[in-house]
Amino acid sequence: MKKYIYLILVLISLNIFAQTPIIGIYEAEYYGGVAGAYYKDIGGFHNQYVGTWVYTNSNTTFKITFVKKNSFHVTNDVRDYYADFLIGEFQYIDNGVEKVNTLSYINQSHSNIFDYNLVSVVPYDKSIYPLCPECSENELRLLMRFNEPSRRNIWGGISNKFVIRRFMQNGQEKLKVQFVYTGNGLESLNTIDGPPANVNSFSVPYGEYILVKQP
Repeated sequence: MKKYIYLILVLISLNIFAQTPIIGIYEAEYYGGVAGAYYKDIGGFHNQYVGTWVYTNSNTTFKITFVKKNSFHVTNDVRDYYADFLIGEFQYIDNGVEKVNTLSYINQSHSNIFDYNLVSVVPYDKSIYPLCPECSENELRLLMRFNEPSRRNIWGGISNKFVIRRFMQNGQEKLKVQFVYTGNGLESLNTIDGPPANVNSFSVPYGEYILVKQP
């Protein structure tokens, strides 16, 4: 009897899978438009970023860990789909003082993908701001959505671009981060809990960073 029940469950799961369209996450015009679809990282674009990367300069350290969240269920009032994401968490130390550390959040489970502080958004070619003059013609970078716990009370968030590019230099894997502010300064006037934030930056300063892949 147990064998029959198992067989029925397998057939049901196969039937559901067969009815779920698989769409390349970066091949679709925008993901989330097809209800029940699985927006998959078919080419494995996220793989190159998985792991821990570290920037050091004197007493400053910027560490990022990236992992994949595959087949993550995204559901809200207007969307219901599955998608592959690259998510990350980070630590920033300035002059020996730890300003922020969310690395332990990487193992937490969230129902909202944007509860993680770094989330993949869309690939960027060399001509999209911030520009990448050293990129080859067909090379793609990755735009991440960046946030940190102390800034989550700002209504709508602080507008920024956090773009990552993996490259090799002298046989070593490296990650270029371009972190730029794209807002108009008005974020500081609007917070969820009422009082103005009087801030439109993060603990990590805007700028460019070169991080080295850790073993």
